Amino acid sequence: MLSLSFFTIFLFFSSSSSFLHHFHLSSFILSSSSSSHFCYCTFSFSSFSSMIFNVFFLFFFFFSVTFHSPSISPFPLLSRLFTLLGLFLLCLLHHSSFLPINSQSCTFFSSYLLCSSYRFSTFSLIPVFFIAFIFSFSSQLVLQFSSALLFYFLFFPFLFIFTLDTCSMPVSGLPTPPPPSLLRHHHRAMRKYSSLPPSSNYMLCLLIESKVRLPRFESTTLDHKKKLRSTDEKDFFLDIVKDIANDLDLKSLTHKIIVNLRLLMGADGASLFLVQNTSSGKKVLVSKVFDVHSGTNIYPATTEDNAMEVPWGKGILGHVAETGDTVNLTSAYQDSRYNDEVDKITGYRTDSLLCMPVKNCFDEIIAVAQVVNKNVHFDQISFSIKDEKMFQTYLQFVGIAITNAQLMETSQAEYERNRSLLEVVHDLFEEQTSLENVVLKTLQRAQRLLKCERAAVMLLEDGSEKQNVKFSKIFELNCPVTGLGADNAKQVGSSEMAKHLLHLAEQVASTGENLNIAECLEVEKGSAGNVRSMLAMPIRNRNFQIIGVAKIINKLNGQPFDENDEQLFEAFTIFCGLGINNTLMYNELEKAMARQKVAIEVLSYHATASADEVVCLQREVIPDASKWNLGSLTFDDFSLTQDQMVLAAVRMFTDLRLTSKFKIEYKTLLRWLITVKRNYRNVTYHNWRHAFNVAHNMFAIMKTCNVMSSFEEVECLAMFVGCLCHDLDHRGTNNSFQEKTGSALALLYGTQNTMEQHHFNHAVMILNSEGHNIFSNLPSEQYSRVMNILKASILATDLTVYLQVRTQFFSLVADNQFDFSNRSHRDLLRSLLMTACDIAASTKPWDIQFKVAKLVTSEFFDQGDLEKSKLKITPPALMDRDRKHELPLLQMRWIKDICLPLFEGLAKVIPKLAPMRDGALKNMAKWSKIAAAQENGACDLLEPPEPQPRVPDG
Repeated sequence: MLSLSFFTIFLFFSSSSSFLHHFHLSSFILSSSSSSHFCYCTFSFSSFSSMIFNVFFLFFFFFSVTFHSPSISPFPLLSRLFTLLGLFLLCLLHHSSFLPINSQSCTFFSSYLLCSSYRFSTFSLIPVFFIAFIFSFSSQLVLQFSSALLFYFLFFPFLFIFTLDTCSMPVSGLPTPPPPSLLRHHHRAMRKYSSLPPSSNYMLCLLIESKVRLPRFESTTLDHKKKLRSTDEKDFFLDIVKDIANDLDLKSLTHKIIVNLRLLMGADGASLFLVQNTSSGKKVLVSKVFDVHSGTNIYPATTEDNAMEVPWGKGILGHVAETGDTVNLTSAYQDSRYNDEVDKITGYRTDSLLCMPVKNCFDEIIAVAQVVNKNVHFDQISFSIKDEKMFQTYLQFVGIAITNAQLMETSQAEYERNRSLLEVVHDLFEEQTSLENVVLKTLQRAQRLLKCERAAVMLLEDGSEKQNVKFSKIFELNCPVTGLGADNAKQVGSSEMAKHLLHLAEQVASTGENLNIAECLEVEKGSAGNVRSMLAMPIRNRNFQIIGVAKIINKLNGQPFDENDEQLFEAFTIFCGLGINNTLMYNELEKAMARQKVAIEVLSYHATASADEVVCLQREVIPDASKWNLGSLTFDDFSLTQDQMVLAAVRMFTDLRLTSKFKIEYKTLLRWLITVKRNYRNVTYHNWRHAFNVAHNMFAIMKTCNVMSSFEEVECLAMFVGCLCHDLDHRGTNNSFQEKTGSALALLYGTQNTMEQHHFNHAVMILNSEGHNIFSNLPSEQYSRVMNILKASILATDLTVYLQVRTQFFSLVADNQFDFSNRSHRDLLRSLLMTACDIAASTKPWDIQFKVAKLVTSEFFDQGDLEKSKLKITPPALMDRDRKHELPLLQMRWIKDICLPLFEGLAKVIPKLAPMRDGALKNMAKWSKIAAAQENGACDLLEPPEPQPRVPDG
């Protein structure tokens, strides 16, 4: 019982009293028992009438508490009735003239409310408050009653803290507490999940935690078994069978079997030896729990070092295990096979003995059971035939129980091995930046699971040959024999390992074979320490090349490394090789990324505009758009020089009011345009001139055809910039060629919109260069929107995108449902306008169209030649130089199938684009006429176009 006593002084003030009208001392005694009550005792120094009132109050209070206690009375409702009755009488007495209304009387309200709240829920006090308030007619009582309520609400939390134990039985109105087992499980789970840091390592431990729990059934007491043995043998036999049937822990099961055998056979002692295989393949009998006789304790072996071993075929136990015969001796010392070493140590004499094998369902001997010295209480000096039959019967159940326990033990060991290997894999993927960390983590896992004293990894030098093995690094992990917790891992450049151990490691590295030495007699003591056993294996990379040697030394139990250790350690060496290989690859990747960064910096320096170029261009006077005929849809694509095209681009930015609207700095715009021009390669067609011409087409459509008013200003900015950047770093080959050759671009961007994605990313790279961001003054929302539209605009120049979306556009136009206010319709139109500007050369006057066709054909023929020479395939007709005579027909089909439907649809939505449709019709007719003339032999074949001369800057 736990009791807490504390005192509180409660002072009340009334309007008619002085500073201290009354002094009231209350003592609360909290008692924690089965029902956890507390008593409120009032000691007052007032009038005799107040004392009578106190007695009256205490009578009702203790009476109600007594009836409410579940341990005393099963009538909690009766207690509530007494409580309300007591309060009712108190209120009547207060209202009458028998007692004056003072601070002490009001304290009774607080006392009663406090006591009631402890036993009842808050809702049950509502009628109490209501009745008390009804009888509080005077203002003074209302004031004092309010003070009592204040005392109640201030004091109750403090009281709750000091209440260390509550009523064990549920109280009406309160929720029933969960059972203790559920609470323990809940608290354990809470601790497990809340105490671990939120890292992947701890999450992995929770995920791979074994959900298998061994059943634990307590055995009946030894006295109960003895009593049952003497009264009812059948029930006793059934009891000892059930006793071992539910135990899957091998050591606990062995202990139960020995106890039950001794009672069943009426023997002084019993023992059980299990059959185990050694690393050399030989069998041995091992007893983890050995009982000499009934007068001694049963000693369980806490470690494998304390286990008792009996050689196979030696002594009576070894003979029974080897032959499977039953041995029943009246006098053990008369049998030459009996070994009396244990008797000499303990001073105990063995007379009668019964030894029998334990077999599994395959009739294989898995253990040997032995009982010694028939108890004198059974009036027998040896074990009878009946005892042998009973012994044999029970051992059949013992065999089943041992088999199940061994299966469980094997399953648990396999689970631990798999868990350790999974943790190794996690470590390898978690840590790939440091070679030392990867190797040492793997060694720690191997050392912990294989329970060895030392572990080491030796890495070969690059270029080391089998005939001359040299190690570059040696990682050692040492662990004292006294404990597995020591974690003194270190990495040394020159190891203190003995020369003989290094020689053995070199032998493993040169031969590639595993080395398992049980007794290293040839290893000298000294710096190498006392080496009892060693297991060494080669470490290989993903190409199965030996890159090092891993070895473990001395198992903690003193035993040699067996076959299971070899299998597990081989798995560790595989993971260690993968970890080392991944770390080396990661280091090479970091170096490659560093080299790439340096190369990008060098190329960026040479590919960006210099300060002199910007200053020189800044001095130039930019002519009006009318001087260069920039507002015409029939603009001559070859009329301007390289620098003039830069100035014309500035003029178009200005006339579209993009510089003023988006606050683009003039110097930044010039620097960006020069850099964009430099980042177009010197290919035949998809060069800076083509980019400028596409941008001019967009400018002419916006200005001349009043399309700009149909789009937002941000959309116009993104579309115009997209035209200038839509073929950045074009290599003169299309997407199909990138896919066929498996180029770096195809690997980087995939096979869809390969070049277009590269163009966009190149544009972003230029914008991110210092002093090149023409969008820098845009608000964040506008900046994000303009970049999204810029990407969509550049990707729209891929003809596969055009072929995918044009059906929807043509359907809207045919049904007269296209709406400029509809955002999705406007996005569709924006995509098709990008395509129209890209292929607008088909709408230009014939001389311009013919010249562009020659340039495009020349670039296509160059790609076709590459496909023939490198890929050894026949290119498409449009790219096959051997089919140049088909060019007019192919051009006619190009305009008819691709270009003309687009311009016809656009002309229906934007009537001012009709000249572009008409230009495409004229050029198609011209190409058709040439194709017909070639077919009739009236016209020579169209000669392959000469490469376009490069126009120098200026």
